[in-house]
Amino acid sequence: MYGEKVKVAILSDGAYGERAYKTIKSKFPCEFIVVKYHGDFDEITISEEILKNLKNYNLFLCYTLNPDLTYELVKKIKELNSKAFILIGAWKGEGFKKQLESFGNAFCPHIMCDIDENELKDYLNKYPQLKKFLKYFGKPKVKLYIKNKKIKNIEVFREAPCGSTSETLKEFIGKEFNDKTLTDIGLRVQHFCRAGKIRIFVEKEGKKTKAGRILVNGIQIVNETF
Repeated sequence: MYGEKVKVAILSDGAYGERAYKTIKSKFPCEFIVVKYHGDFDEITISEEILKNLKNYNLFLCYTLNPDLTYELVKKIKELNSKAFILIGAWKGEGFKKQLESFGNAFCPHIMCDIDENELKDYLNKYPQLKKFLKYFGKPKVKLYIKNKKIKNIEVFREAPCGSTSETLKEFIGKEFNDKTLTDIGLRVQHFCRAGKIRIFVEKEGKKTKAGRILVNGIQIVNETF
């Protein structure tokens, strides 16, 4: 069941990350870690117990909301394990993104369900665990089976890390498939998406809206006639 040599840790301050943990542990050894620390700004100190535990993983999904803590985690993980990689699920500002990615072991996607082999192409050779992770999680890949104008079944080949792909589509099994169905799916996934709302004057498209578009674009329709 488990992907060989891929060990995942979800890093959180307690607010986010549990849904990713529940989703990813179905395929890989995975631990949900609430990071204990004290201090602020450039004086953040992470618990020694936590730091010792971080050595056990080679892929991290980081959902900590404190930017100083996130920065310190990326720095410490690189010191502890040069073969480990971090996907930053919570970050704000292009300047901060550049800071984190300058370490070389981290990537800040605009939204977690948008990661795929093309998005992470600069890292795949150095961090082969990403290839194995992307086989199951990232930008959704789905087949929707239609028979007698109804959705007979769904097959999820790649799931959004938060699990919203399956949670959304299972509601549509048995329902009529028509011209509005894909639009309805794109709207419904926004109910499960926990990404932030659109930032006026900063973003042309909100993250929730983008999540809907990404899911719809990842759906392949299979018409069954037998």
